[in-house]
Amino acid sequence: MVNTGKLICKHLVIKIASRCNLNCSYCYMYNMGDSTYKNQPKFMSKEVILSTIKEVKNHCIENDLDEFTFVFHGGEPLLASPKLYEFFVNNTKEILPEGIKTNFKLQTNGMLITKAWCELFEKLNIGIGISLDGDKNENDKYRLDHKGNGSFDAIIKGYATANTYLNNKPGIVTFINIGTNPLTTYNFLKSIEIGYVDFILPDGTHNTPRWDSLLESQTPYADWLIKIFDLWFLEKGQKPKIRFFETIMMLILGRGTDEGNDALGVGSHQVLVIETDGGIEPIDSLKVCGNGFTKINANILTSKISDAFDKELAQLCNLSHKLLCKQCMNCPVKNICGGGYLAHRFSNKNGFNNPSIYCNDLLKLITHIQNVVFGEIPTHLFEELNLQLVRYEEAQLMIEQKNAISGEPEWTDYLMGFRNKSHKYV
Repeated sequence: MVNTGKLICKHLVIKIASRCNLNCSYCYMYNMGDSTYKNQPKFMSKEVILSTIKEVKNHCIENDLDEFTFVFHGGEPLLASPKLYEFFVNNTKEILPEGIKTNFKLQTNGMLITKAWCELFEKLNIGIGISLDGDKNENDKYRLDHKGNGSFDAIIKGYATANTYLNNKPGIVTFINIGTNPLTTYNFLKSIEIGYVDFILPDGTHNTPRWDSLLESQTPYADWLIKIFDLWFLEKGQKPKIRFFETIMMLILGRGTDEGNDALGVGSHQVLVIETDGGIEPIDSLKVCGNGFTKINANILTSKISDAFDKELAQLCNLSHKLLCKQCMNCPVKNICGGGYLAHRFSNKNGFNNPSIYCNDLLKLITHIQNVVFGEIPTHLFEELNLQLVRYEEAQLMIEQKNAISGEPEWTDYLMGFRNKSHKYV
């Protein structure tokens, strides 16, 4: 058994609504095989909200935390009543001690944003992010409503409203569609004056066919992102922040190594999810691993937050960038990649004892960014720091050579133990 030590949670994803007004074809919640949402309340109750806040208070005190983040999510969170948000935030302020700083964020598809919603976000100090996949042609390929209609016009209207009435511009989350021209996507996002964008790899596992299965390239997502990076990196003047690139550069330069995020770095992933019925779950993208996969028999109405970490799946999520398969352990960029997103490593055959389905893409992207960044360092400083450029092909060879002589990591059986657990808790 892996020695996990004491695990803590600093972020809760609050599934305030379990239904959505869109039916995006790539959605892990509704279109990747998990149907457990059908058995859950459409909206979170006040009882669940109060239990959540009280347990966060206990968890913060027990672990000496002075800051905690709540992320409102769905489904589509704006299907819930504005009064539910006021109830949540006001009770948080009343219940949590003054010494604990609270952050509130919300991720929305943007279709329902109005002036009234923006005034509420400002009043409650809730920062928002909007999902938008590019221009109308690109966005409406996958982001459709339940009647098959595109969502672009409504999203852009909501985005414009948010830009008008919010003090801080909303961030944009963009699903990578490699069937489009990456520079067209980037230039469109710049044209609507975004301040921040996060490009997202499509969710999937080793059991599901990749979106790019008909392409000849072994690294289509890296190729797509590199075209944007090369333009963005050398661009002068005002340009959007791109989290994927900035996190990789920060990690390459040795900064924030204990931080990272759910997809990169070696830091602990200190996030749990609260479903509308109070269920405590690991990251919800793991729903792509099988129907009911994220159900771990813990509920905020009867359990402590720390009880969730008695469950192996929650442990693994927290330590997902530390417990890696053999190939990842032998990779020269493992401290930057961190094995990638946990869900992308799963297979029925080996559990999580696999590299990411995007392993080659991540390796190529990271080595490319590393060499571009190092190329900006003066020669004398480069030599003093004993830095070394490693090309993608060289990194692949290094991994193959180490794989041939090294044994399996000590936690291999632990990672393998998750095979076919999709039915265990249901």
